[in-house]
Amino acid sequence: MKRFFYVLAAASFAPAASAHHSTALVYNRDGALIEAEGVITKVAWANPHVRFEMRGTGPDGVERLWEIESNSVSIISRFGLTADLVAAGTRVKVAGNGGRQADNVLWLTNMQLPSGQEILFGAGIRPRWSQQTIGSDIRGAVSADTEGRGIFRVWTNVTSPPAFWGPPPPLTPSAAATRAAFDPLKDEPTANCAPKGMPFIMEQPYPIELVDSGSEILLKMEEYDTVRHIKLDTNAPSATGATLLGDSRGQWDGDTLVVTTTNIGYRWFNGTGIPLGPGATIGERFTLNADGSRLEYTMTVADSSTFTAPVTLRKAWEWRPGEQVRPYECSR
Repeated sequence: MKRFFYVLAAASFAPAASAHHSTALVYNRDGALIEAEGVITKVAWANPHVRFEMRGTGPDGVERLWEIESNSVSIISRFGLTADLVAAGTRVKVAGNGGRQADNVLWLTNMQLPSGQEILFGAGIRPRWSQQTIGSDIRGAVSADTEGRGIFRVWTNVTSPPAFWGPPPPLTPSAAATRAAFDPLKDEPTANCAPKGMPFIMEQPYPIELVDSGSEILLKMEEYDTVRHIKLDTNAPSATGATLLGDSRGQWDGDTLVVTTTNIGYRWFNGTGIPLGPGATIGERFTLNADGSRLEYTMTVADSSTFTAPVTLRKAWEWRPGEQVRPYECSR
């Protein structure tokens, strides 16, 4: 199977320059966009990424078989893009971020069809060749909570993963060595649709839903169809052995949901090769803003085998009535 079917990097609803952090390991996300033109030979319209193969020429005029990927179906469907837009055999012009090591890979932002229409593969992408564009945000507007629903509803991601991960964390020598040996193509934690564990899963850029289930709170996440069980009963038994998502216990501090997670069996802190030790403890806080339109989130990870000091991460979700947590249906 070709390399581009293994490169996994979920992007957010923020502008394309702020996509999932691991794309920066494969693509030159900070450089100028490059253009190529040719005939699409294969289309894979599925999560975790929409992917194309294209035979054509790039800036140097050399013909290549291009391996192209872009945002997930979960994202681009919310911008009105559908699988019938592009088929194998279509001649197109494309633009995006080139590879750091390979000269035949592309992170796609723009595609021009034979009709002259231009597809924009996400938010904040400017047209390059045409004002006849396809792709705009079709979600509902952000709204205040006028009915006092509290936190128990569907929330849409606001911050992009790079804002979530923040500056490089303070690593111990052993963790730094593990990260230095990490190969983003061979060691990608989510290759072949392998699910994310804690804390990595919390960066996912898709809608979440908090559900009051009595003795526990369900945190449903679109990516990998993940469901976290946050126990409110302090006497509830723990799982036997470490698990992917760990053992989460919740309590209320006023209107803020406070969660502590231990017994985590996942190996990775994130997708850049930073490990997670077996003794890690994660503290989370979910707090509504004044008008209920925004859910603020902080996560603090304490792991003495990986970090020289606890690491705090932040993001937020907003309320857009009508949004849903959709089936993810990841495809290898």
